[in-house]
Amino acid sequence: MKRTVQVFIEGGGDGNSRQHSNFRQGWSKFLSELRTIAQSNGYDALKIIRGGGRGRAFKSFKNHRKSLPNDLCVLLVDSETLAPITTNVWDIVKNRKGDGWEKPNWANEKHLYLMAHMVETWLLTDQEALQAFFRNGFNANPLPTTDLENRPTQDINRALQAATKNAQRGAYRHGQSHEIIELVRPERVKTLPHGNRLFEKMEELLKT
Repeated sequence: MKRTVQVFIEGGGDGNSRQHSNFRQGWSKFLSELRTIAQSNGYDALKIIRGGGRGRAFKSFKNHRKSLPNDLCVLLVDSETLAPITTNVWDIVKNRKGDGWEKPNWANEKHLYLMAHMVETWLLTDQEALQAFFRNGFNANPLPTTDLENRPTQDINRALQAATKNAQRGAYRHGQSHEIIELVRPERVKTLPHGNRLFEKMEELLKT
């Protein structure tokens, strides 16, 4: 019996098939380390599922048992709020205003992963990747380098806009993150508590 790892990721919008393909490509490259681990532990593949909005991503993840009962499914979303690494991740999304998500009875802490406060925080860990993407005119000086997961979304957005406003590829736009994450080195993201948690705890889950 074939078993697949399905990673439901917030983002990617509701666009066309090309956007879907680009989203999958970017995240597949970033998570290639976990794909190798999955295949070494009896899984046929690791597939990226474009979740769209966070509520839709959670719903798709939650309902996967009906259509994918033999697969391992995990959810990766922005925290959109402070997310202390010592707090249970399901408590964070349950208590966040606008979410109120209840943990499915089949899930545990290793089925949910957070980007605190958002995916753009992860992009800031690799300024070389940002330089390669935005090319000439990119200015890394406005970008913070410390305490990244505790910085609110507006601060991260302002910094990215300032760093890219004169860039060859234009200022950063929401929706570009999956193009940039393809260039980001996972070891840089692992310097963040929640970034490291994704790789550490998913590896444990895959080896269970």
